[in-house]
Amino acid sequence: MSDHLASFGLTALPADATKTPPATTSPRAVPIADLLPPTTPLSARIDAYTACALSPDTYRHSLRVYSYGRAIASTCFPQFGLAPGSALDETWFVTAMLHDIGTTDANIAATRLSYEFWAGCHALDVLQYTAATGGEGVASRDQAESVAEAIIRHQDVQDKGAITVLTRLIHLGTLLDNVGAGAELIHPDTIAAIVEKYPRPGWCGCFRATVKMEKQLKPYAMVSRIEGFEQAIEANSQSGATGVYDRA
Repeated sequence: MSDHLASFGLTALPADATKTPPATTSPRAVPIADLLPPTTPLSARIDAYTACALSPDTYRHSLRVYSYGRAIASTCFPQFGLAPGSALDETWFVTAMLHDIGTTDANIAATRLSYEFWAGCHALDVLQYTAATGGEGVASRDQAESVAEAIIRHQDVQDKGAITVLTRLIHLGTLLDNVGAGAELIHPDTIAAIVEKYPRPGWCGCFRATVKMEKQLKPYAMVSRIEGFEQAIEANSQSGATGVYDRA
């Protein structure tokens, strides 16, 4: 794997997360000031686009996912090389911000594709061209394809084969925010600081409704293969590491 491709998170990892153990089982707290999003032209363009295209709840979810990934990588997986201001940081940020673009009211009903498949295809276009968003900053094909790969596979959580570093990051961030999984990889104070900055009132209910809508519209959708997903979301809302903040 070349350094060029690794900088976009295209390094392969075992899909079985247990085969990539964390560097520590006692992660330190990470100040929110250390988790600020990148400010590159591409990051700024995608941030502005998603701030308008996503619902406020999903927009804040995406920012939490980015922040969780940054914190977990810095303390538990330093080998990922997710340094502030790096090409990987930019790539991770736009992945987090675009991963749920297929769940908007307009987009979820406008395609027969599973929402993450549509989102990956859309990301390929919106990252490489500015026609739909305006602004400046475009991704190379390699960077855009890495993002699309991670978005398409962001609910493909299983233990066979391999995934990319970027896909592992989106698994870590989304599972933590949606079902409270992986809380042992992040200090509770870090979660609290992230939620304070990007509040999640009622997020579990919001996301559970999205999953229900997707399955109603597309009974064959990718999300239908995740057994007990809605129940796991509900359990997080009751006593999970992140869902407890839904009522804050």
